[in-house]
Amino acid sequence: MYFTETPSLREIEKAMKMIPNFTPRGPGVVILCKHEFAEKNCIGTPQKEILARTVSRINNPLFQKRFQKYINESETIPVNFRNSKHSISFKDTIRKKNKKDYALMSALYLLTAEFALWQTVKRHITNNTIDFKNLHPVGISENGYTLFCAAKDLYLGTEYLTISDLADPELIPPRMFALICNAMAIRRFGLGEINFKNRSDKE
Repeated sequence: MYFTETPSLREIEKAMKMIPNFTPRGPGVVILCKHEFAEKNCIGTPQKEILARTVSRINNPLFQKRFQKYINESETIPVNFRNSKHSISFKDTIRKKNKKDYALMSALYLLTAEFALWQTVKRHITNNTIDFKNLHPVGISENGYTLFCAAKDLYLGTEYLTISDLADPELIPPRMFALICNAMAIRRFGLGEINFKNRSDKE
């Protein structure tokens, strides 16, 4: 249970509650970080179904209600980039990376979604590893911090964002929710069958 309301304040609260030298484990986005959830049998599957299969194991009614509203907004939902900068940064970054590492791909998808965040974290990415231990982003927006926490959860299996957080539109704005759902799909299915599309820079 948290007493603070925003992801950044919750991060401080979480740190205050942590046992020294103890790596947290728990039921946040980590639900999608277990190896048994990684799948490769999505060839030819529509994007909407891929997203539905991604979150099918999440037993949170408020999350499922928000997710259903999201996927019903349009007939087809491609995995999208936030804008052209996101598209360019992500594609350039993964060009020489191990695309079979679903955790890496999902984290990079989120970290490249905001320019200020990416400028802060990119020097901590070497070869096929993200050095989250020494990553302490500063000067980023609250949305950027949300993306950072989600990327860390998907990559390490931490629980900085919970499913309840994702279900709350006041904590996680619609655009952030869509990006995180897309990243969760990448974490589970990889990039192979996912259809990318740029969003307007004005959005």
